[in-house]
Amino acid sequence: MHISNNNYPSIFNLPNEILFIIINKLNISDMMHSLVDVNERFVQLLFDPFYIQNLNLTLMTMKSFHQRTFSIHEQVLSNLCENILPKIHDHVKKLTIEQHSIECILTYNYPQLYSLSLVNFEEEVLYQYLRDHSALRNLLTHQITHLNIDIQSDEVPKLLSKTSSYLLIMILFRCQRLISLNFCQVFSYRNSFIPIYKLPKTSCTYSTLIELKINVATFNDCLCLLNRHFDSLSKLTINVKKVGYELEKKNNETKLLKLKYFSLTSFSFIRQFDEYIIPLLRRMINLEELILFLTVIRTDSTFIDGTELYDQVLV
Repeated sequence: MHISNNNYPSIFNLPNEILFIIINKLNISDMMHSLVDVNERFVQLLFDPFYIQNLNLTLMTMKSFHQRTFSIHEQVLSNLCENILPKIHDHVKKLTIEQHSIECILTYNYPQLYSLSLVNFEEEVLYQYLRDHSALRNLLTHQITHLNIDIQSDEVPKLLSKTSSYLLIMILFRCQRLISLNFCQVFSYRNSFIPIYKLPKTSCTYSTLIELKINVATFNDCLCLLNRHFDSLSKLTINVKKVGYELEKKNNETKLLKLKYFSLTSFSFIRQFDEYIIPLLRRMINLEELILFLTVIRTDSTFIDGTELYDQVLV
């Protein structure tokens, strides 16, 4: 693509700082495909290490509010993989990809990569990649400290299959340097929940994980997570599909010493606030920030205020 400077004097006369702002508002894959041959100055801007360190190689197309695709055009992808990535892969620190482009994009090494986002993957497809794709496994084991997982869902809300549960366990086991994990909270319009309560318990300790965002099916899943040896977990954001009557008779009273931030959202009514939520909060003795988005049904009072929480939890 060749454009004469005379045709676009206003664009080419802009300072680099303004052009960076404009470029950052546009899709990076389209920009690289369309503007890489405009002129030498644009090439320098597009390949600037500051710009390409966060590389999002997806393009969202909305079919409906809950149905969206993320694949970039095949011709654009081919050009990126053949002509662009060989020049920039050494500088990429954050990478966002979807399942149709992962094979092509992960043919290159990314020595500085620490953050990976896998978006709009089918459960079984992602499971196979985590199990069989050597480049992805190597990244997760040795480099990735921040991981974001998004699973396809045409239904809202959707209870995911047990495959997603095993995906979570595989990620926790494989990612030896993982600090931050977002599992199914990447996009707010998706409400996909995973069942983990029935998974076999292990003695593994996930000592590196500091921050976790996750959607789970039941309150027992929430308790199960907190009982799974997250020794360093300090920030937990958890959405629960249902808080029902299935609570275990034997509750774990182990104190959650490292937890400083806790956010709990329930998508159903809660009748057992005093029996379920309060005992859990009492385990968080070093909590600094608490967010509760709950609809509580009670007969003895109309609302729960800060004073009541203080009296029940902190005193």
